[in-house]
Amino acid sequence: MKRAFLALTLFMIALYGRLGYELFTDDLLLKSSFQGSLSDIAETVTAIPLQPAAGEAISDINCLRQEKDNLFLVSNRSLYRFHASGAFICRITNPEVIQVAGYVIDQAAQRLIVLGNEDDIHYYSFTGELLDRKKITGDEFHRIHSILMHDNYIWTTEENVRFDLSTGQFRVEQQAVKYDSSFQKIEAYELSPADLPHKPFCSSFLQLELAIAADTGQAYAYSPPFTPGYLLQDSLLLRRRQLTPGQAADAGGVSVYPLRFGGRYWLSCYHNPAAPAQGYTFCFDRDSGKSWQIAGGFDDDFYHTGRVSNLQALDACGNSYYYSQPGAVFIIRLKG
Repeated sequence: MKRAFLALTLFMIALYGRLGYELFTDDLLLKSSFQGSLSDIAETVTAIPLQPAAGEAISDINCLRQEKDNLFLVSNRSLYRFHASGAFICRITNPEVIQVAGYVIDQAAQRLIVLGNEDDIHYYSFTGELLDRKKITGDEFHRIHSILMHDNYIWTTEENVRFDLSTGQFRVEQQAVKYDSSFQKIEAYELSPADLPHKPFCSSFLQLELAIAADTGQAYAYSPPFTPGYLLQDSLLLRRRQLTPGQAADAGGVSVYPLRFGGRYWLSCYHNPAAPAQGYTFCFDRDSGKSWQIAGGFDDDFYHTGRVSNLQALDACGNSYYYSQPGAVFIIRLKG
């Protein structure tokens, strides 16, 4: 009897000791580092100087994508193609025809599927030939906000404004929609905030980005919060519960998270050129538990361009990122 009591006592001491250690460890992690360099998270950073396109320097770079030896990017609402070395090849789109809001690379068909500023969809060859065009609904109260291609399927975030007769008010519906490569609708999922103590912001004024969870291959939506103070607690909670981002709910929903989930690093980056002081970069290393919350972004100790205030995902799973300067892009391969 005494042995059993002693064994139970030792077990309870060990159990509570472990729980106490975990809580103590978590408490130690509740403060992020407010300074950090790219070398803290980057395995390599590759600089690619871009040749002027038709005599004009490329600036305001976004939506950078790689396809073998090709680099595609959007600058001033036009889509361009470069060689991986930075040599200019051609401009794909004419801004008088379409103002590019996003695009995907259909590698199987060797074509580009380009989203306009509403719900215009244009198909282009890699040489800039317009192959086809279509409008998804023609409904002025419908808009596609973002576009992603994964596993030969197109994913979009979409918004519908509807008038509710029962309340006499307008309501906004947000969905993640799955299409085939011909833009035939397969399935639609309601977008809703993930079940976290601080629910992600899902305002219709903020364009939600879709991403793919590296661990599951499932789609989820990413919305960087305006205030990052609770991102560390959310990261610790997600890791402790071993929650798997991106799994579509049984009720037919896709969750919105405040973080982008890569293999080792979870990132959130809010960049507002109109109010740069409000910007931040948050990064959580789920291997070590270390985190950074940096106003103005990581310091570029590779090419000494200053603070990297706008890290953007290069791939759907968030394993690589990029940043840009006028006339150049910098590709970051994160540590594994």
